[in-house]
Amino acid sequence: MKDLEWINHPAMKNIDARKLAILVDLANEAEGKPADKALPLLIKANAKMKALGLTFTPDESNLMVEILTKDMSPADKQKLEMIKKLIPKKK
Repeated sequence: MKDLEWINHPAMKNIDARKLAILVDLANEAEGKPADKALPLLIKANAKMKALGLTFTPDESNLMVEILTKDMSPADKQKLEMIKKLIPKKK
């Protein structure tokens, strides 16, 4: 069974059900995958969000990264952090 304890995180308290479904799918697909395999899943989740006209709050985005990196090696976590720095922030 997948570890879905993160659903109890305070950032998830009032999350839209559509966002939650995308996060659960992302968590299930990304479980145990290295950064290079998780990044396309993140892009796919982002495309689903855009198609539904949804965006993640900063807290939800941070939690999503926590979910993705939970089982990654330190080297893969570092790669993902470098990738995050290259992505422009919304203003």
